[in-house]
Amino acid sequence: MFSFLDMVNHYLGYFNINVTLKSRIYTVLGFFGDIYLFYIGFRFLQNSMLTKGLLILLVAIILMYFTVCNFFYYFTKRQPWFDISPKLAKWLHIQEHPQETQVQSKMGTTVISEERNVPANGLFDNQHLLPAKIQIGATEQRNIDRLVAQMEQQRLFRTDYDGMSDRKIYELLKVNGKPIYAIGKGVLMPYFEMRQQGTSLVVYCGLNQAETYPVGEIRRVGLQSVESLDLRSLKLYLASVTLVGGPFKQIGRAGVIETPQAYTLRAMVAYKKL
Repeated sequence: MFSFLDMVNHYLGYFNINVTLKSRIYTVLGFFGDIYLFYIGFRFLQNSMLTKGLLILLVAIILMYFTVCNFFYYFTKRQPWFDISPKLAKWLHIQEHPQETQVQSKMGTTVISEERNVPANGLFDNQHLLPAKIQIGATEQRNIDRLVAQMEQQRLFRTDYDGMSDRKIYELLKVNGKPIYAIGKGVLMPYFEMRQQGTSLVVYCGLNQAETYPVGEIRRVGLQSVESLDLRSLKLYLASVTLVGGPFKQIGRAGVIETPQAYTLRAMVAYKKL
C-alpha cells in the first residue's frame, strides 16, 4: 500500500496541478488505504493473531481519524469540532508570544509573530499618514544592499522565516496564497530622514545619523505625485521607512521552494497643513 502511495506521489510531482486538488487525491487514496488496513486487521483476528490484529486496527483507527479531518479541511474548508490540533498546539506550548496572528490550517492553528517597533522619528496620528512611493535607481539599490549587509552583521533582523519549518510554511501558503518572506512582514530601518533637494524629496537611511546613504526619491504621496503637491501650504514628515522584500518561499512542484529577490523599501509620510 505504501509503495503504491509513494508511486502516486512520484508521478503527481511531474504535473503542476492545483495543490488543493493534489491534497484531495491523497486524502481519497489514504481513505482506501485505511480500509485495506481494517481488512488486514480483521483477517489477523480471524486467524487468532490477536496482538498483531489489534495493533493494526489501532493504527487504522488513528489514520482514519486524520483522514476524516482531512476530508473536512480539503472538501468543505471547515475544521471539525473533534479536531484536536489546536489543543495539541496549546499543550505543546507552540503559541509562545502574546502578540501574534492566528491562521487556521489543516495542521491546526499557525501563529505568526507580530512585534511592533516604534520608529526613531516618533509616532504620528494614523489619520495623517499616507503611503509613499519610493523610486529606487541602481545606485540607491547598491546602498540598500550595503545597509542590509550592515544590518545583518549587527543582527538587527533575522532571515529565518520567523523560525517556521517548510511544513508550516506550506500550510500557510495554501491558506493565504501569498509569498512568505525570510524577513517577515518587514524590518524598520535604524535611522531615516527625508531631505528636500530642489523639487525632489530624497530619502536617506543608515545605521545612525552619522553615516547615511541616499536610498531613493519619493515620487508619490498617497494618490498624488510630488510635483502636484503645494509644499508651501503642506508640511511633510517621513514617518517610517521599512525594509521589505528579499528572498521568499512559494509552492513549487515538489513542495516549498525559495526564490531570491532584491530588497526594497516601503515608506509612510505624515502631513500637516500650514
